[in-house]
Amino acid sequence: MSQRKISLGLIFTCISAVLALLGCIFYVINTKTNYFAGNGVSTPVIACLAIAIVCMVVYVIIGMRGTPVWADILPVASSALLISGLMNFASARINGIAAVMTFENNAQNMADLKSAIIGMVLVGIAAVVSIIAAFFDVTVEK
Repeated sequence: MSQRKISLGLIFTCISAVLALLGCIFYVINTKTNYFAGNGVSTPVIACLAIAIVCMVVYVIIGMRGTPVWADILPVASSALLISGLMNFASARINGIAAVMTFENNAQNMADLKSAIIGMVLVGIAAVVSIIAAFFDVTVEK
């Protein structure tokens, strides 16, 4: 029986993709809360996170077969897109966060704020893990 060796790049890329997906889910949940529903859904946030996830998935699929030279841009692009998505997410929520933390602090608004903070933290961690993953190959050795 032969053992398959999974690279660190594959593990980190998969972790980053899952965290980015969870962050995107928390963003969508946050757009439905009472306090932040009026802000609507920011297309740049959804687009950046979705394209970053697609880049990571494509990189994993291609990397498991042997990475061509052109595919080396995918981990860099996914990291940049995650950071861009995080900045757009934060900028869309920063005024609401400041208002809730100062003038409109009640239990409901704090609960609405919680999903925004969780989403931003998940996307931030996904970006850091994606940057780390970019330094490793995404291969599976037999």
